[in-house]
Amino acid sequence: MSGKTSSGPRLGTPERAGPHLGAVPPLRGLTFKQAAVTLFIVLALGMIIGVIELVLDWRMVREDVEQGTERTLALVEGSASEAAYQLHPALGRELVEGLFAFDTVRRVELRDDFGQVLASAERERRTSGDMRAWRWLFADVIHFQRRLQYDVPGGGLTAVGVLELDLSADVLAQRFLRQALRDSILGLARALFISVLVVIIFYFMITRPLLALSGAIARVDPALPGAWSPPPALGRRRDELGLLLGHLKTLLQASQDGLDARDRAEREFTALTQELEARVQARTRDLERQKREVERALGQLDSAHQRLSEANGRLLESHRYARRIQTAMLPPKDALDAVVAEIEILWEPLHLVGGDWYWLERRGDLNLILVADCTGHGVPGAFITLVLASATQQVLRESPDWSPAEILAALDREVRARLHQDRAGPASADWESDDGLDAALLLWGGRDRRMRFAGVGGIPLVKIAPTGEASTIRGARGHLGYQSLSSPRRILNHEIEIEPGATFYLMTDGITDQMGTTPRRLLGRRCVVEWLQGSAALDLSDQVRGLCAMLERYRGEESRRDDMTLVALRPL
Repeated sequence: MSGKTSSGPRLGTPERAGPHLGAVPPLRGLTFKQAAVTLFIVLALGMIIGVIELVLDWRMVREDVEQGTERTLALVEGSASEAAYQLHPALGRELVEGLFAFDTVRRVELRDDFGQVLASAERERRTSGDMRAWRWLFADVIHFQRRLQYDVPGGGLTAVGVLELDLSADVLAQRFLRQALRDSILGLARALFISVLVVIIFYFMITRPLLALSGAIARVDPALPGAWSPPPALGRRRDELGLLLGHLKTLLQASQDGLDARDRAEREFTALTQELEARVQARTRDLERQKREVERALGQLDSAHQRLSEANGRLLESHRYARRIQTAMLPPKDALDAVVAEIEILWEPLHLVGGDWYWLERRGDLNLILVADCTGHGVPGAFITLVLASATQQVLRESPDWSPAEILAALDREVRARLHQDRAGPASADWESDDGLDAALLLWGGRDRRMRFAGVGGIPLVKIAPTGEASTIRGARGHLGYQSLSSPRRILNHEIEIEPGATFYLMTDGITDQMGTTPRRLLGRRCVVEWLQGSAALDLSDQVRGLCAMLERYRGEESRRDDMTLVALRPL
């Protein structure tokens, strides 16, 4: 689209410095992600530690039950032996009733050495059916038996009976589970408190400074980048954010220095040229003096040219940095490697930066390829691609169901709005911006072996079947985003069957609009498609290299006229 030139309102205030990006949704923000990760980690660690503590507490309770019961039996052993030796049922009943003061005791039985029961008692089970499932926790530590001996005068120790005691596994389990529930509730409260505390600290230390930095960058005036100053609160930081601010300030100042040097060189060159013309016209009669004046002026002119060359070098360095920025806005070329047999991308701006742009993305089973040709090339075209990249991210993020035609229509509205080209009436006549783009979008995925395509402008879809037959699917007439041009009346979704081994191509008009030397005429899309048909057996990487070589041979001494972008793929 080299036939159009990029234009826009004069930049003089931060409000016109560029489109403002929308706010990050809460569920995608760093604070929410930090809260989710922190809560997950704290809960996971709390659960693991809680299980370990629960097992240790269970073992400790078992030991306490065993030791406590043994101590109790040791305390009553003398009284039990006396009752068994004297065959005293009343004394035995007092002993049994004393042991039943402990609510964990379920059964007590005192027998003499002849097996006769002197005293016994047993509690009725009162626990619910749900608690019976937890009896196993203490089932092996509830049965106790103490053989009784009595020191008979003149006869030594003599066995006189047996004291048996059974504890209630239900009561022990109920007590233990209540304690475990209290500990679990306290652990959950502790985890939530730690998560909230970490999120608050993270917000004040990282998220809020990042938001302040983002707002400050949005207020940069492209016409006076050197006048930008960082927020005072961020400027005093000595961490990574402070380092980032320093680098950003240095970059903007370097850009300002390049602009100032260019302006000074142009003014000096203009003044010197005017002075030279005046001197030549005023001193035509004195040839020798004219010669000396001209030589002096030429010396000054050479010096000015040298300074202009240095300024141009700095400007070229700024362009190289702009290329790195634009390249960073492109997706990784392997983004769709998992869903295609082959994919190859050619992206070659006419200058260091250009107006062509492409995007690759996967959402679930869906795979998307977008190719766009923006107004102009070079720096003006690159600025439009940045607007398009931002708009594309927003449209894809906000579209619940991807449809090629709907996405292109949304991009048309979003680009018009961001460039303030959606105004109607007398206000639009005073607005100088009239930029836009052509675009094509390819979408496929899932079990359906069909591909959906939609396009607006001069970017068609070329398909070469395994048989070598070529077909071209064109998009809707018109363009996207322009103020002076209306939106396409209707954007259609074209469905194409995905045959095994078929190859699909999306290319901008920079590929086909190549001017040849002999004969001096445009190459055209038909010649490019025929060349691709003849090279269909090659790998896509070899095809792209061969296509570039063919275009260079066709141009001969003619120079390129536009940015070139080609996306070739063979789906699985």
